Amino acid sequence: MTSTPAAAAPDQRRQIRRAALATAGFAGALLVGSSPGWGYRHYRSLDEDSLIPHSDTARRWAEDAWRPGGTLVFHVHGGSDWSPHFGSAEDVGALVETAAGVWGRVATADLKMRVDGVVRAPGRGRDGLNLVVVGTEEPERNSATRWSVRNRANGRWEHVECDVTLGQERLERIADADVPNGLSTVIHEIGHCIGLAHAAVTPTVRWDRDWTDSSVWQKDPVMSYGRDIDNELTEDEVVGASLLRPAPGWLRTTGSLSGRVRHDGGPAAFVSVHLLRNSGGRARPGVQVFTDETGVFLAEGLAPGEYLLWIHPMLAQNAHDRLLEQADPLFDLNDSHEMQVFVVHAGQETRAGEFLLWRGRFVP
Repeated sequence: MTSTPAAAAPDQRRQIRRAALATAGFAGALLVGSSPGWGYRHYRSLDEDSLIPHSDTARRWAEDAWRPGGTLVFHVHGGSDWSPHFGSAEDVGALVETAAGVWGRVATADLKMRVDGVVRAPGRGRDGLNLVVVGTEEPERNSATRWSVRNRANGRWEHVECDVTLGQERLERIADADVPNGLSTVIHEIGHCIGLAHAAVTPTVRWDRDWTDSSVWQKDPVMSYGRDIDNELTEDEVVGASLLRPAPGWLRTTGSLSGRVRHDGGPAAFVSVHLLRNSGGRARPGVQVFTDETGVFLAEGLAPGEYLLWIHPMLAQNAHDRLLEQADPLFDLNDSHEMQVFVVHAGQETRAGEFLLWRGRFVP
């Protein structure tokens, strides 16, 4: 179960990000005229040890529940009280279908979804329905609950159902058409239903209340616990979802890049690795991945081309509590900008080698 995007503690996040400004400024000359793209993560099969699974060990939907080329069907729970913020349960269905349509527009992924009316199901969970319900037990929390069963043929755990709960106290913001990113909560929870875990937040900050055309001060992704998000997917979320349910032929057009990150005490577990795409002499954000417990990273689904690396600590610890149970978050490591160019080819894995991070970032 996962909650709606929430900001990290403002004072702590401000201090962590302030310490990154010196190194972020170095990359500022490179990141011009770009589009954003941050970290994808998948849920793992229960049989896998690593908390950072790659696409081949990620938990996917059972084919009899959501077959390739098929449509995942949601229903609005008619037994929930959607007033006073929605006129009817049908209004909720229209909003959820709009949010699902944001994922459905991803050309490189097989993400057909729809809302098929209102049902008065007696219960929630393992009832054969993907329900959208009002949460009253924890009214301040939105969540997506995924139900899985073991595939007897291969031993893997697979999703068979997902219920989206919209907290009663959150409904006003979700329903308010004047809230610019109100739909992002529903997009976020549907992303969990697809199989995406929480993304990383951007390691930079913005200067003003409104987003500018700067490519350094980027918004946070919908799947993160960011402070500033909108209703559109980042490049990273597009790649992450496409790896789980690829459109026919897409995987053959992509490559991957791998490496290992260390610090003076051993492997740098769960740090963020941004891959910056070198485009026309300018680097732009591509995708971001976390290192695993051993400091190894693998970025998949990459368009062929040249990439630079930007490695930095995990910033929004409240979005990744299960990872933090297993390892030191390493907030005191400095950013590293690797200016060597790594070339990715379709159908191949490029090995970038090993990178060493140094301590020195001030963490209060």
